[in-house]
Amino acid sequence: MRARTVQSNLRFVEIESGNERDNLWNDLESGYWREALPANHEHNVICGMLNRPDWLPILPRHYAIVEGLRWNNTDKRIDEAAHMPRSFNADMANLLEAADVFFARFHGKHIGVQLSGGVDSSLIIGLMKHLSVPYSLVGMTTNRYEFRTESFIQKKLRDGANKTILIDYEDHLPITRLNDVPPHQQPDLSACGYSSNMAMAQACTELGIEVLLTGAGGDVLLGTEVPANTFNWRTGIFHDTWMQDIVYAPQGVQVVPFFADRGVVECIWNMRKGQPEDPRKLWARKMFSDFLPRELVDYTFKGDFWGLYIDGLINNLPHLRKIHDLACELSNNHYFERSKLDELLSHDLCNCDQRLYQRIESRMSSAVWYVSLLS
Repeated sequence: MRARTVQSNLRFVEIESGNERDNLWNDLESGYWREALPANHEHNVICGMLNRPDWLPILPRHYAIVEGLRWNNTDKRIDEAAHMPRSFNADMANLLEAADVFFARFHGKHIGVQLSGGVDSSLIIGLMKHLSVPYSLVGMTTNRYEFRTESFIQKKLRDGANKTILIDYEDHLPITRLNDVPPHQQPDLSACGYSSNMAMAQACTELGIEVLLTGAGGDVLLGTEVPANTFNWRTGIFHDTWMQDIVYAPQGVQVVPFFADRGVVECIWNMRKGQPEDPRKLWARKMFSDFLPRELVDYTFKGDFWGLYIDGLINNLPHLRKIHDLACELSNNHYFERSKLDELLSHDLCNCDQRLYQRIESRMSSAVWYVSLLS
């Protein structure tokens, strides 16, 4: 088995006893990997991040516990609680104060922002400019027509940064460089995005960035319905703990989702309390117009990542088949019989079938797990 990887944001709980474990490396090295249930990982991927308490254990005697999850020993299952924030008449001054407190946590560190070209990361940058917090920028960019607005915003916002590196997405499409994925303790869907995130982590190292802020969670806080007397936001899902541990931490980078900060969450919840679903973020575009580029205030758009996903899949098909075959050879698990992958790939891969893509992604991230451990 290959060298262990430190996963400080992952722990496990024994289902029978309820005892927590910092890691399962000794068990895996003793052969526990043979009992893994990749079909359960596929179930979890299809179930989705919003339904993590309904996930099944991939390693049969243990549940994985990450940010936002806790163990319910009575029901022998994982729970994800959403704690009701205090209610008050929040306004822009409150949000600016919360943002200032958040940025102060990283005083003296070189802060970067993961620049996507959308409202979420642009708002973080606008707040940092307003509060005179220096920053650098790292992000994926592409010349594809469907991302023309994002690319324009990226070029516009880089002028205010200390340093900027934008990486061509075409060189790091999803499901690329899977052979390079380091060993980890159980399959994780995030492995499919390894290449682009490793490129950004290395760019952070090149620029000296120590803390990378992301806009993860912005779609939830700025776009979902906000019932006046209910708090449904599960901010734990904004954290990609696998990427933090496997990709960024070894490069000396701490990844922090701005919209998971409790002070920021509390302010935005109170500012939007009672509002309906707002997928175009019209409220946010108007409310934060002083902090956003005019193009994001006066116009709405939605980048379509489907072309990137499909090209990543189709371009890497020979590579994926080899990894799948190797996983079958190493694990001797019938889940990886070649005919099962062939059946999935026999469908029209350009048909925008999300369930089909999820099944392929989950299968490949399971195959990558076995290969990372055993090859």
